[in-house]
Order: sequence, then structure tokens, then C-alpha cells
Amino acid sequence: MTNVSVVGAGPAGLETAKLLAMQGMDVTVFEEHPVVGEPENCSGLISASGASELKLDLDKVLVNSIMGARIFSPDDVMIEVKREKPVALVIDRAGFDKKLLDKAKKAGAKTRLNTKLRNIRGESVFLESKRGEFHKSSVVVGADGVNSTVRHIMGLKTNKENYVHTLQFKCDGSFDKNFVEVYFGNFAPGFFAWVIPESESRARVGLGARLGANIEEAFNKFRIQKEISGELHSKASAMIPVSQPLKSVVKGNSLLVGDSGFHTKATTGGGIILGIQAAKVCAETVANNFKHKTPLSRYDKNLDQVNKELALHWRIRNYLNGLENKKMDKMFEKAVRAGLPEFLEEEGDMDKPSRFAGKMLKKPKMWLLIPSALRALMS
Repeated sequence: MTNVSVVGAGPAGLETAKLLAMQGMDVTVFEEHPVVGEPENCSGLISASGASELKLDLDKVLVNSIMGARIFSPDDVMIEVKREKPVALVIDRAGFDKKLLDKAKKAGAKTRLNTKLRNIRGESVFLESKRGEFHKSSVVVGADGVNSTVRHIMGLKTNKENYVHTLQFKCDGSFDKNFVEVYFGNFAPGFFAWVIPESESRARVGLGARLGANIEEAFNKFRIQKEISGELHSKASAMIPVSQPLKSVVKGNSLLVGDSGFHTKATTGGGIILGIQAAKVCAETVANNFKHKTPLSRYDKNLDQVNKELALHWRIRNYLNGLENKKMDKMFEKAVRAGLPEFLEEEGDMDKPSRFAGKMLKKPKMWLLIPSALRALMS
């Protein structure tokens, strides 16, 4: 009998599997694709602070180090944030997933590729591979992404307002390799467009928009408006969950982690750092269930710190989505005058807005700048 079945071999699933296997548990990871890390549907941008705190192994998968960001309002008012040390890291996402797979295997986790989950009935996990089969499993961890089958089987409902559709290409051209660029405008309703440099001659250029928008048309409009004319390669299209935290991500013997559990930042859609943090909580919860009979239902409470950050990200996203273009332009102008770029250079954190939200209250100029946004952060 397999003690734990992990469905999905992304970062959150593989981290969960590794940590459980390290504690001597019988863990099997089931992945529907033939190769871990492919297709690559991720911008691959993570915070340097998060990578350091989690002690991520980025050897041979680090593509570029980012020193700052240039954020543009719809009318091209710019907020520039820069630091002397790297604030973000561009990684080879497929290579990163493969490294996590190797670590999970070395810890003792088993893996099954080309194997898709069909159903869960109690401790019976029904699979589809070359033939129909099922495994007996005490616990099932759903790490199977935004369209999670495990979440569907658990009966947890979401709607189209909880998702953003993204389109990204690798683009040849001339880029400042030290800065990520972020663009707000009508071409990206409900989200934004981005340029993430891999080098001075290539960048990952993409756009996200709420479901229902024509993503191809939106991306072309962005390219024309911002005069991004380089040759495009490596098209990738995906959905990402952009929502406040789910009320519960555990039911019976099933738990959700990573994108399937909406452990993604609503501000940017990034899910690697907080997804791995949630995986650590998930593994600890499952281990305590086996060792100390602690109920799996404790998982929701154990996620309080992760959910606190996710909720703040959602409040920021909800505030930005409520701004008309002219109001966003004025907000950017006031932000520059109030010294917000300098404040973010000192105090900003890509993953944990709680680290700087309280400090904003001590800056009267910024309290007057965007009181509604600050109230959203602190409520």
C-alpha cells in the first residue's frame, strides 16, 4: 500500500514528496506528462530573498539575476525600483523541476510518468496509464496544477473570475538585462504585461488578461503599442489562479498544494516560492497525521501564515483592478513624488507584503497617497 500519493510533479508536489520520503514514508508521485518540467508554462521569475530563505538549489538553472523593476502605468508613468544586490532571479523552470525530481528520488520517492489521475474513492486512487489501474493510498496530495483533478474530485468550486489567461514568448532584441519591465494598460484587462530579460539579447515577453479576453489579440496590441518587434520563439499559454486564498484545501484524506490549492500571488501570478512554502506545511501536516494521529484537517490552520501573505496579495490585486487608467496614472505620479520607489528599494518584498505594509503607516506621505490601498493592506 502506498502511504501517500502525490498527484503532479511540479515544484510543490516534488517538494512535498521529498520531505515525506525523507521521513521514511512510502511516497509515489504520479505525473500525467512524459517529461517532468514540460510543457514549460511559467515565467520562471522568483524572488532572491525567497530563494535564499528556502535554500533553493539553482546550480546550472540560474539564467539571469535581476537588480530591479520598471513599472509603467497605462500612460507610461514609470516607477523604478532598483537595488545594489539581485532582487529577483530568472531560472530555467524545466531544469529546476528536474533538479527537484532528482532530489525527491534520492530521498526515496517513487515516480510514475505518463500516468493520469481519474478518480479517488476513499483510499483507492484510480489511474490511467497504458491500462486502467488503481493504487491504495492513505493520503492523496493534489499538486496537479490550475485545472486540478483532485480539487474537482474534492468538490471545491471555483469560477472564471478566479483565473487569468497568460501568453508568453521568448523574444530576440535589445534588453536591459538588469531590469524586469511591467506594463499596465487596456491591452491587459485584469492583469499586466511583462518583459523578463534572460540576457541583453533575449527576454521572456508575455501578457496576462482575465478570462474572456482574446489573449492573442491582446498580446499583439501590447507588442505594437510598446514597439517590441523582435523575433518570437517558444510560445507558451496557460491559466493561473488569481484569487484570495481558498477557504479550505483539505477534505477527507485529500489535500491541495501549489497552484491546485491557489498558493499563487494574485499580484503577479507567481507560485514557486509560496507553493514550496505551502509544500513544507503540507508535508509536516501529513507526517504528523501518520506519526501522531493529528487530523489532516489541521492543514488549513497550519497554512495561516502562507494564507496571510496570499490575502494581502489579493487585496493589492483587487485594488489595482478597480482603478481606471487615468486614476492609475495619477496614482503612479503621486507615488513617485511621495518617494514610494525609494521606500520599496529599502523595504519591499516580492513574496511577503506583510513585511512592509505596516511600515507604510509610518510614512504620512504614502498614507495620503493611496489611503484606500493602505486600508486594504491593513484590514
